[in-house]
Amino acid sequence: MEEQETLSSGWRRAVIVTIMVGVTVLSWLAARTYYDAPPIPERAVSPAGETIFTRDDILAGQEVFLKYGLMENGSIWGHGAYLGPDFSAAYLHALGVDASESLAHQRYGRLLTALTAAERDVINAEVPHLLKHNRYDPQTQTLILTQPEIRPFGSNGEISNVKDF
Repeated sequence: MEEQETLSSGWRRAVIVTIMVGVTVLSWLAARTYYDAPPIPERAVSPAGETIFTRDDILAGQEVFLKYGLMENGSIWGHGAYLGPDFSAAYLHALGVDASESLAHQRYGRLLTALTAAERDVINAEVPHLLKHNRYDPQTQTLILTQPEIRPFGSNGEISNVKDF
């Protein structure tokens, strides 16, 4: 007669503890996602103080994404483009191009394509600093946008007309 091997009770406890720790960590991370989320400004304004969009506009745009299931855009599965246009990528691309063109005109008085390689390198180094600067004021809940950040809202119909999607 063959002896039947059994696992020790230590293995069972180790599996239970591992599952409990894993579930606890996942629950904590899920809670932190909502607690530490970026603020939604009451309004985003131009440097001159003109309102570009409001909190209600942002929430309406989020509703479009929820309605059509577009929150999977850019997912780890890579099938986001099948669900709908990637508005974030379109805006970020337009923003990068507009910021580069704006800085090239401001600094050198020429189009980006007319700059030398060294001048383009300077512009390419400045764009991230311009765009990563935090201009959100938590006291007034206002976000001040730069001119390059504003330009895609008026020049790209797909971005400015999200409600028509």
